[in-house]
Amino acid sequence: MKLLFVQLPAQLPDWSSVPANVPLAAGYLASYAESKGLLSRREWTILEPPIANYGSDASIISSIVAREPDIIAFTLYSWNIKRSLFLAEKISSQLPRARLIAGGPEVVKSMPITSKSPFNSLIYGEGEEAFTDILQDIQEHRPISSFYSSDNLVDLNKLPNPYLSGALYFDPNFQAHIETMRGCNSRCSYCYYGKNYKTVRYFPHEQILEVIRLASEAGVPEIYIMDPNFQTGSDFAGKLRDIAFVNHAHTPIHTELRLEGLDEEIAGLLKEAGIISVEAGLQSTNSKALEAVHRSFDRKAFERGAELLQRQKIIIKTGLILGLPYDGYEQIIETFDFLGMQGLGQEAELYPLSLLPGTEIRERADEYGMSAMDAPPYLVTSTHWISYDDMVDAISAFEESFDVEWAMPPAPHFQLFKEGFVSFIDIRKPENIDWMRLNPEKLSNSITLLIDADDPETLSRVVRAARDLRKDNPYTLYQIVLTSETRIPSEKLVERIRDAFLNSDHYYELLNSFSPDPQTSYQTRIFFATKNFALAYRALEEAQDMETMVILSGKGGYNSDRLSELLPYVIFDKLSLPFDRLYELISIYADFPHMLIEAPEGLF
Repeated sequence: MKLLFVQLPAQLPDWSSVPANVPLAAGYLASYAESKGLLSRREWTILEPPIANYGSDASIISSIVAREPDIIAFTLYSWNIKRSLFLAEKISSQLPRARLIAGGPEVVKSMPITSKSPFNSLIYGEGEEAFTDILQDIQEHRPISSFYSSDNLVDLNKLPNPYLSGALYFDPNFQAHIETMRGCNSRCSYCYYGKNYKTVRYFPHEQILEVIRLASEAGVPEIYIMDPNFQTGSDFAGKLRDIAFVNHAHTPIHTELRLEGLDEEIAGLLKEAGIISVEAGLQSTNSKALEAVHRSFDRKAFERGAELLQRQKIIIKTGLILGLPYDGYEQIIETFDFLGMQGLGQEAELYPLSLLPGTEIRERADEYGMSAMDAPPYLVTSTHWISYDDMVDAISAFEESFDVEWAMPPAPHFQLFKEGFVSFIDIRKPENIDWMRLNPEKLSNSITLLIDADDPETLSRVVRAARDLRKDNPYTLYQIVLTSETRIPSEKLVERIRDAFLNSDHYYELLNSFSPDPQTSYQTRIFFATKNFALAYRALEEAQDMETMVILSGKGGYNSDRLSELLPYVIFDKLSLPFDRLYELISIYADFPHMLIEAPEGLF
């Protein structure tokens, strides 16, 4: 038997940060099945991070099909479910004898998105026991059921840790993800935890300490403790002292907790343990809204907790939800004002409410007058208390209040390869168009295309090639860079290219649909690049549906005041730019580093 686990990341248009896509579920499933004698180490593997994280749809399909697995097990989250369904459909047609299994938070009995799918079996809820049931049915030649669930939750004292069993390893390039518990003592009506877990269970403390020790010694850049409320349980102070003792390398740790209930001792111990940032789910200061979703808020206790962590220089990332019941525009602004008074605005994270499958809030959506997206991420677009326009205005107010960007607009990248996959293609060379069309399995999931805007024949060929690209790689993220020294690309041309490459129901596109950014498209982003400064400034002022980029090299000067005033994207050649000019440039864009792009020498 050959078993392959597949977990796809949340796709990003650029690679400024490595996707946090640790297949923890696969590690637990495999380790538990091994402990039951149902699986041997040589019988299973996990789709490697370079392929899963950076490969195009076609490259992932090609890699899986080449292995000819007997069983393919997908982990489904809101950010990967549509792409996983597409891949599963293609794989099932090429490997008709393979059994396709899926589990994860997105598997809910009432959701047609999974019930009408290519998967042979779906696992509902916690997966270890149900997964062993599937393997037993297969090994004993019984027909497998279309749906598995387990009423008997696995004993966490008997569940092998995947890092200690060798199922997973610590990678110095990735976060280490660790659970110390399963479940949550809160019952928030919008949360996966509330629907999947009715009790809180804890992994053995000594086991967790050993995992943290090994992660620290392995040199991982960060440890993320994934618990929804880390301070749940007894003797929290003792646990922190133990973590501080085993975290030899002082590896930075991130976690989630409630600010209410913190005292001076706990705040100090959090610092000693290596915790540098915490996520604190405030969501709203409106007591009526919080009551409706089964949350509480003690203003004075929150303020006290925030003050204690700030003294320890621990970063507080306060989570806010836009679109809760009883929260109108005015109530949302009051929450922003509260954060501002606490000095928490810069690190605050604002999310539109998601009607996640199987949650209470989804079942009560009609009661609250909630309109929402049918597809993931299921964002609420209006309620009885707030309109879509007011939600967008609230996001604009958030940006203005705290001088932050709600959704960071992605810039193009000029990196030729990413983990072996082609990620940049210079279409100014016509032969590259045919290569791109004929080699979809060699592409990455985020591609920059460099196109001569003054060459109509090449543009037509690119548009035709896009049909094949979209068919084979519908979930690829495109950054299109149009170059010219003599003219601004016409609106008709920009629209033609956008239509050719756009996938409007891409998760990333929908996630950023509320963005006040004038360029609404994130999945296919259009840029105009030129060395002609006058043309660049005119393009900016005409505000066409594309972003403007100025190309800087050692030749010619630029007006620093003009650059900083208009903030176009800047592409620079590090080798040819004099040091003093480069230093000045970096200083100008210190607050906007994503707008300053280093390109290989001689690219333009």
